[in-house]
Amino acid sequence: MEKQSLKVIQEVLSKRLTIYISEKERRLAEICVDLTLSFITALVGSVNNLVVMVVLAKQGFKDSVSISMTTVAFWDFIKCFGGTLQRMSGLLALIDPAMAQSWANIGVVVFNYLVSFTSYVTSVLAAYVAIERCLCVTIPFRVKKLLTPKVASALCLAISVVVFGCFAVMYGVYDIYWDFDPEFNKTVAHYDFKDFSVNNTSLWEYYNISGVAWPTVSLIIIIICTVLISQRLQQASMFRNNLRNSTTSSSLDLSSNPGKRISRRDGQVIKMLLVVIALFIVTLSPRVAVYTAKYFVYDFYFLRRYHNLFCLVAYIVYFFDLLNGASNFFIFMVMSTSFRNTIKRMCNIRIETEVRHHTELKRLQRRQGNCY
Repeated sequence: MEKQSLKVIQEVLSKRLTIYISEKERRLAEICVDLTLSFITALVGSVNNLVVMVVLAKQGFKDSVSISMTTVAFWDFIKCFGGTLQRMSGLLALIDPAMAQSWANIGVVVFNYLVSFTSYVTSVLAAYVAIERCLCVTIPFRVKKLLTPKVASALCLAISVVVFGCFAVMYGVYDIYWDFDPEFNKTVAHYDFKDFSVNNTSLWEYYNISGVAWPTVSLIIIIICTVLISQRLQQASMFRNNLRNSTTSSSLDLSSNPGKRISRRDGQVIKMLLVVIALFIVTLSPRVAVYTAKYFVYDFYFLRRYHNLFCLVAYIVYFFDLLNGASNFFIFMVMSTSFRNTIKRMCNIRIETEVRHHTELKRLQRRQGNCY
C-alpha cells in the first residue's frame, strides 16, 4: 500500500487529536494511568500468575478444577506479561525517545489486541469454571466420572483456541511502516489501517459485536451458576441441620437459628464465587461499555476522529483488564486454605534448604580452619 507522507499524516492526526481531549491531556493520562499504574499492575500480575501456576502444579492436576484454574492463570500471565512489554516504552523513553516511540506504536498493533483477546479467553474460562462447579454441586458423582482430567484439559484447550481464534483476524487490520521523523531526527515506526480493514466495515461490526457478546454472555452464565450453587448449598446445609436437630429436639424450627443454615465451608465457597462475580462486573463492565459505544460511533477508535478520547478510555479499560489478571493470587491466598498451605510448605522447604546449606558451609569452613 502506498504510504502518505509524514507531513500529511501529522496534519490528519492533529485534527483528530484536538477533539474533546488535547494531546497534552492524553499524554498526561498515558503517563499516570498507562505507563505507571498499569505497568506496575501488569508486572505484579506476571509474577503472581507464575506463582499460581507453580503452586497448582505442585499440588498436582488431580481434578478438573486445578486444570481449569491453571489454564486461567496461564492466559492471565500472557495478558500481564504482554501488558508489561507494551509499557516498557516508558522506561525506554529515558534512554532513547525515538526507540520508545517506535516501541509504543508497535505495541498498539501487537500488545493492545493481545491484552483484549486474552481477557475474552479468561472470561469464557471463568464461565466454564462456574458451570463446572455448578454441576459438581448438583450432580457430583456423575460429573466426577465424566469430567476427568483429560476431558477437562481438552475442554480448556478447545475454549482457548476457539475464543482466541475468533479475534485473531484483527491482527491483520494494521500495517507497520518506518518513516523519518523530524521531531526525533530518526526513522521511527508508525502504524496505519490496511486497505482491506478500511473498506471492510463488516469486519469492525463483527469485532464490536464479539467484544460485547463474549464477556456479557460469560458474566450472565457466572451469575446464574452462582445463584444455583448458593441455593443448592443452602438446601444441603438445611438438610444437615435438620438431621442434627432431630437428634436433640423433637420440633424442627430452622427459623429460630437462621445463621447456621449454611456451614462455614459452604459459606466460603459462596463468598469466593461472589468475589469472582464482583471482580468480573467491575473489570468487564468498562470494556462492554466501550465496545457498545464503538458499535454506534464509528469514529470512536484509534486513528479516527476521536482518537485521543478513545486512547484515554482505553487506558482505563486496559488497567481494569490487567487488574483482573493480577488478582488470582490474592483471591487464592485469602480464600483457599490448600493454596496457603502449599505456599507455606514451599517456603519452609526453601528456608530449611538454605539453613542446611549455610550450616554445611560453616562446618566445612571450620574443618578447613582446623586443618591449617
